[in-house]
Amino acid sequence: MEKCTEVSSVTHSCHSGQKIVGIRNFRQQSCSGLLLTPLTQRHLQPFAHARTDAENEVKLILQRIEEDTLKLRDEVENAYTQRCSIETLSQCSRGSFNGCSSVFPNQQCMAADELVVEACGGGGGGGCNALWDKTTSIVSIPSALAQGTDDNPTDPELIETACYTLLAEDYMRTKYENDEIFWDSYNVQPSWTYFGAHNGLFRKLPGTVDEECGNYDPRLRPWFVAASSGPKDVVLVLDVSGSMSDYGRMDLAKEAAITVIKTLTISDRVAVIAFSDYAYQVHSDSGTDLLVRATNENKNLLIDSIQQLTDGGATNFHAGFQQAFDALERTIEQEYTSGCNVAILFMTDGVRTAGPETDEVLSLINDSTQRLATLYNRDAKIFTFSLGAQADRLATKEIACSTNGIWTPVGDFDGDLVGAMASYYKLFALGLGDDTEFTAWVEPYEFFWSEY
Repeated sequence: MEKCTEVSSVTHSCHSGQKIVGIRNFRQQSCSGLLLTPLTQRHLQPFAHARTDAENEVKLILQRIEEDTLKLRDEVENAYTQRCSIETLSQCSRGSFNGCSSVFPNQQCMAADELVVEACGGGGGGGCNALWDKTTSIVSIPSALAQGTDDNPTDPELIETACYTLLAEDYMRTKYENDEIFWDSYNVQPSWTYFGAHNGLFRKLPGTVDEECGNYDPRLRPWFVAASSGPKDVVLVLDVSGSMSDYGRMDLAKEAAITVIKTLTISDRVAVIAFSDYAYQVHSDSGTDLLVRATNENKNLLIDSIQQLTDGGATNFHAGFQQAFDALERTIEQEYTSGCNVAILFMTDGVRTAGPETDEVLSLINDSTQRLATLYNRDAKIFTFSLGAQADRLATKEIACSTNGIWTPVGDFDGDLVGAMASYYKLFALGLGDDTEFTAWVEPYEFFWSEY
């Protein structure tokens, strides 16, 4: 990945939260990611007072969840400042458990009203539903990072993160005990408290036995991306020309695009543009030409449409960018936008073989980004990805640099297009401010194991 502009370095970034209904903290300079729709006071008699009491109670619950998120964030950041202390280092050695090979010190069977896991026997015949430990946190890392003995990490920073986040375990344990008391009054089981680091480490409490190992990467989850980048308008521009049939590139491009779609949250807007000889918008519903809110329903519809894309034709850069900027401007004009960051992710495996010359493509991009900035005060960043040895690297790099974006070359056999495209949000993370009281909500979804 090649940066086109000088940016200040970031030593660390903390992203934390408790998964109750999807709240996550993030730091942001100007755009709030808190999506709490005020409950309308309708004053219908005789239910007005009952409704008001219920609304106030809901607001207090949401406030508690936000405060818990910020407290966990503070605990992890405080732990980070102690990462080099002798006590931290001495406690760290073989101090963390994982859900694949560890036996927890205080493990117990979950009750049937807590969780029943069919893969563990479902509790039938007096067997155990599933094992967990309410006093112990566990850590996990993606399999690609488990390079050491017994699937341990070898990267020094990853090891350091496992060490200092262990210091937050006491807080996580106490918090769970308090949560059991609080949520019992609503006949609800408390959920996990967990933290995801920028390097892929994930720590949660209670500790549970994982059904699958090495498949989970917190950096690709909606809550992590929302906490890192804030609300955003994202347009994916995908090359579907004939050469995309080579070396499985089409399947790889689909996988990468779907991964990006899955990281988005209800605070984001998204569109997908496919181009070859001409360009067209891949619709999430009945013919809209706007960016759509990234709800689970819209994301699933887009994913289905992406999976049905076929390759064929020439490569017209100009058509792809024209369609992308048109969709953005229509969305902003009609106030369907997120109102914050704008990202165009442009992926191609070849050189321009149709449409206007490269100079005209650059002129279109410069004029369009200037128009967005002047008329709507929106700063659009373009991230370009050159896939394969035949891809145009000069033009795609120049396109990214013209908007202070990032250009990434990806090899056919040794590259990681999925990881590269899914990491675009990191540039936005560099620009987040120090207003520490903002929180972001993501749409509720199934929690256990691989669905955090």
